[in-house]
Amino acid sequence: MAVEVYKEGAAEFHLPRSQHVFYNPRAKLGRDLGVLAMRVEAERLERPLEVLELMAGAGLRSKRYLTEAPVARMVVNDANYESFSVLQQHVGDDPRVELHNELAQRLLSRFYLEERRFDWVDLDPFGTPAPYVPFVQGVIRWEGLFYVTATDAPVLCGAQRGESLKSYDAVSALGRECHEFGLRILVGFLMRRLVQANMHAVPLFSVFDGYCWRVLLRVFKGTRGFSIENLGFIVQMPDGEYRTAMAGVPAPVNYEWNSSTTIRWVGPLWTGPLHDHAFLGAMFKAAREDYFEPTRRFIARLQKELDELPIVYNLSTLADRLDRSVPSTRAAIRFLRAQGYKASGVHHSGNSIRTDAPLQVVLKLWEQS
Repeated sequence: MAVEVYKEGAAEFHLPRSQHVFYNPRAKLGRDLGVLAMRVEAERLERPLEVLELMAGAGLRSKRYLTEAPVARMVVNDANYESFSVLQQHVGDDPRVELHNELAQRLLSRFYLEERRFDWVDLDPFGTPAPYVPFVQGVIRWEGLFYVTATDAPVLCGAQRGESLKSYDAVSALGRECHEFGLRILVGFLMRRLVQANMHAVPLFSVFDGYCWRVLLRVFKGTRGFSIENLGFIVQMPDGEYRTAMAGVPAPVNYEWNSSTTIRWVGPLWTGPLHDHAFLGAMFKAAREDYFEPTRRFIARLQKELDELPIVYNLSTLADRLDRSVPSTRAAIRFLRAQGYKASGVHHSGNSIRTDAPLQVVLKLWEQS
């Protein structure tokens, strides 16, 4: 069988030409972020990490972790037989690696019964991570890291709202802000499942990278450190304004409209901060090699983001509504800050803004142009 050779980071991969095993360059950013976060965590712990990768595929992430990050031991698993044969070629000779070819839930259940715990658990399924999260909860060390990927864009972006209810217990919504909604739905789902298991977590970074959603959580024992105020809904009023709301709090009122038919609810979802900026700063410093330059730029965008603001407006959507041209994001941010409001860019959308300004204030931007 013909073999393709790829190089990413400091690792080289030999992949057969196959529809089942392939190299996805769009996932490189997620692998870069994983390597850098591992470096930061190992420095914090002052020791190499014990890692569990549940769905390794052909082993691209595994090999990069082993090559570029401080790893003491890594359990690498994939249930697909064709992928597993390539996985063995990539990492099977490394003495730090323990290879498995099992269903993820079965492996996690056994590790839970054996009381095996890991500093880093990597969950990167095809589609939603929802079926695996309850099994993962029993194998993460306290203050360990849980790196979760979701690739089910039609579900999290509102094209399949019924599936969103099934997978995430949340209503998603179509629109140009859907990637933000999807990100916060994913984080909110993970938080609720951890709390139900008498655990809680803090996001270290939460991103949509143009391909999928990736969230890195630090997991803690108990629920005392969890603020229920960070779980709620985003509500779109009849005039298009977004507001946040909490369960048990009266819905926003507009007396000229029937709230049951004209107000759109999205969620429940996470309304709190998406990133730990000190952790992101340490990741930026850990990106010493030249090949991390695009990832450094991405982290710099995350650092500038006011991620504690859950309301995002897409400037193109507003411009279409007004039948006007789209202003620059920088001009919009400057205008809102001059009015005394908070505003920043959005890492996953070049023409969107985060702000605490009411929609009517945002629309005044077009009066200035």
